[in-house]
Order: sequence, then C-alpha cells, then structure tokens
Amino acid sequence: MEISELYKIFEQHPVVTTDSRDCPQGSIFFALKGASFNGNAFAAKAIEQGCAYAVV
Repeated sequence: MEISELYKIFEQHPVVTTDSRDCPQGSIFFALKGASFNGNAFAAKAIEQGCAYAVV
C-alpha cells in the first residue's frame, strides 16, 4: 500500500486510538507492543468494538 492510499484512509477516519477498550466508531486502532503488553492480540477486539481499521 502506498503512503497516499494510507493518507486517504486517515482522511476518512481521522480518529486514532491505541486502546481496544476505547474504540470510537470508525476510528483507526494502532497496536502498540511493549515489554509487558502486545496490542496485536487486541486488534480483532478493536474491530469488533467499532474501529474501521487496525494497524498491527
């Protein structure tokens, strides 16, 4: 996917979240990974909660 395509998606869905418990309808979930957590494991939940896209 090209950067211009990603930007078009962002323009249509400008709300971003990193918390799968707080997913505004149509937002984009960014899965963060750290020493004691892995957001990738919550990507499907984020989509179910209302996110339009998940970046893992």
